[in-house]
Amino acid sequence: MKKLFALAAMLTFALFAYSQQENCRATLHLKIVDAASGLGIEDVTAYLPQQQKGNHSNQMGELDITELCTGDYLLICKHLNHEERKEVIQIREGKNVKTVYMTCHTDTLHGITIKGARLHWEATQVIHKIQDKDLFVSQGLSLGKALEKVNGVYNLSTGNHISKPIIRGLHSNRVLILNNEIRQEGQQWGNEHAPEIDQFIAKSIEVVKGAQTIKHGSDVIGGVVLVQPKPLQQIQGIEAEVNTGIMSNGRASASSLLVEGRRQEWKGLAWRLQGTFKKAGNAKTSDYFLKNTGMQEMNYSAAVGYQKKGFNIELFHSFFNTDIAIFAGSHIGNLSDLYQAFNAERPLDSSGFTYKIDLPYQRVLHRLSKVSASWQADDFGTLKFIYAYQNNIRKEFDRNIVALQPDGSYKPSLHFELNTQHFHLSFEPKPEKKMVGEIGMDGMIQSNEYYGSYFIPNFQKSTVGGYLTEKWHHHAFSLEVGLRYDLNHFEIQKWENNQLIDRRHQYSGMAASAALRYQFPFITLHLNGGSTWRAPFVNELYSYGVHHSAASFEIGDSTVVPERSYNASLTMDFNYQNNIEGEVTLYNNYIKNFINMTPVLPATLTIRGAFPTFQFMQTDVNMFGMEFSVTKALYATLHAHLKGNLLLARDIKRGAYLFGMPPARFETDLDYTLFKKDQNNVHFVMNASYTFKQFLVPTAADYVPAPPAYFLLQSELLADWRFAKQTVRMNLGVSNILNTRYRDYLNRNRYFANESGRNIYIRISIPITISKQTKISNN
Repeated sequence: MKKLFALAAMLTFALFAYSQQENCRATLHLKIVDAASGLGIEDVTAYLPQQQKGNHSNQMGELDITELCTGDYLLICKHLNHEERKEVIQIREGKNVKTVYMTCHTDTLHGITIKGARLHWEATQVIHKIQDKDLFVSQGLSLGKALEKVNGVYNLSTGNHISKPIIRGLHSNRVLILNNEIRQEGQQWGNEHAPEIDQFIAKSIEVVKGAQTIKHGSDVIGGVVLVQPKPLQQIQGIEAEVNTGIMSNGRASASSLLVEGRRQEWKGLAWRLQGTFKKAGNAKTSDYFLKNTGMQEMNYSAAVGYQKKGFNIELFHSFFNTDIAIFAGSHIGNLSDLYQAFNAERPLDSSGFTYKIDLPYQRVLHRLSKVSASWQADDFGTLKFIYAYQNNIRKEFDRNIVALQPDGSYKPSLHFELNTQHFHLSFEPKPEKKMVGEIGMDGMIQSNEYYGSYFIPNFQKSTVGGYLTEKWHHHAFSLEVGLRYDLNHFEIQKWENNQLIDRRHQYSGMAASAALRYQFPFITLHLNGGSTWRAPFVNELYSYGVHHSAASFEIGDSTVVPERSYNASLTMDFNYQNNIEGEVTLYNNYIKNFINMTPVLPATLTIRGAFPTFQFMQTDVNMFGMEFSVTKALYATLHAHLKGNLLLARDIKRGAYLFGMPPARFETDLDYTLFKKDQNNVHFVMNASYTFKQFLVPTAADYVPAPPAYFLLQSELLADWRFAKQTVRMNLGVSNILNTRYRDYLNRNRYFANESGRNIYIRISIPITISKQTKISNN
């Protein structure tokens, strides 16, 4: 009897094995590449433990695993210098092809990176991300200054604490800034109105140049800046991080505290609290102090989120509050003194050091409240909804008779209050084969009220837009296309000849973008293009009067029409044997009906003083440029970086070059590893930059000639050191080592004063574990 049972069992097993062999003739072809460089990784071990089969990758990162059974199986990829990768894959009959991206260990120095400009090789758009060390060494600076690490991005500034990014010659309303997924809406239509964003809240900052995608809006002519906070932790426990720094010039300090985490009894619930304080006094050039150039800033933010299976909801609130002094030397009482100040080597009004913020100054408050919810189903896709409310209050104080109160105080000369509501709804269907897409719509309702002197009128604005994007990927080739339609409506109320005028404007149009990527063994090509449009903003139509913080008299033109941009760029990325890597981009942007603020001579005399005059004019322009960056490993511990860019912006109608465009700039640095062991490392960096004179603009087209070229040196030490199972990060450096006397063409204060001189700074970041962290599930 036992023999019969044994024989039956053997027959059953044989029949089962034979039936399985019929379905075990599939092949899995893997291409395993480095997520950062896009290069194939040699000698990766890939295996399927459930089938007990595996193989090793060749020099191109490719391998085959044959005689596989159909079904869903766990795939494990291991490599000495990369993080282990695990994922479940579906094996079907025939040949199965899959690309696996592996991430390098954070404590492994392999190859080299383009400093401050890491590309997402697997993306169709050319995206540059600032994060980790590059983000840390910019803490305490403005957003515009931080973004200068990305090649082709400049900083448009008014003094030392007011700045905004310029991307390929474009700024303000042509560059969209997304703060935690929300369009930043403040009084940033002005050249000197900086984005009201606390940079300490950012975990990463991404820059997408040009009209590569219209997902975020049809007015994205220059590019998109995405400021992304650290995601709410999906762990048990509580963590904190302290960031602090001091600077010698202006005796400035900046400190931020972040606390976040979750508790085991609150499964699925995570939270974060963050606060920042910054303070600075009068800045100093190489020769003199700049009177009334201090600032003070206090911000906070809070977030809470809940996640359960495929459902996620998050609440976020931030408050930004700053007082910024306006350089006293830019406000001149009469025309003769104004032209004397233009020609003087140093400001007419001098000062020593003080933290006091005197008249004139601006006070800015910005509140952002956001709720977002998403639901993801494996057989359906992802549905997402966002609602946000922003309140922006800007008060600009000046010493003049009109603003003087009986008690001796001054009311704001300009006072704006802007309220904005955002709506966003999108749906991303479940990917099918090699296609993935998204459809969505956005809406905005906005109102502005002003008090005090007139500069721009009250207005109410509403917009609605819909978009569709599709992405197709096959092996080394990727293609993404997008379409968008927007409707823009706003009304203004202003007094003309003692009559209240109510005017309505409505604009609409289509936008389209396309992005193509093809990856060769050592080179990746990105071809991007699109056509977008931008409606004129209220200041371009109706501004008239003294723009207080910009120290200028500005005049709008109510007859201007929408801009239309035709943009194309070609980027080549290369990485050869982890020894040399780089990026070269050529781009062209033709903009029809470009609205440009142009100097108009002579200056204007008002009861508030004498000011340079600027008027909005419309023309057709062509912007052609080149950007490049190269990194070379000279030795195992020494790397050299070189980057540069050039922009030619020509006014086609007038046959001249455009005013206010960035001059050419080249920058190089040497990065030497002084010490490296385990997770401890110390780097020394020496940086040199040369900015050319903007010689393309005729001298007679501006109030003062473009400043001469200048050369700057900077050095710094950057250390990561392990203390009590925590990595403390430190940064010690000196900028403008030679104490160079210079003026920046993109700083409005160049009319009156030099830039800041030598500055010694130190930063430190300390992570703190308050309670034990353990991975938990939200299911």
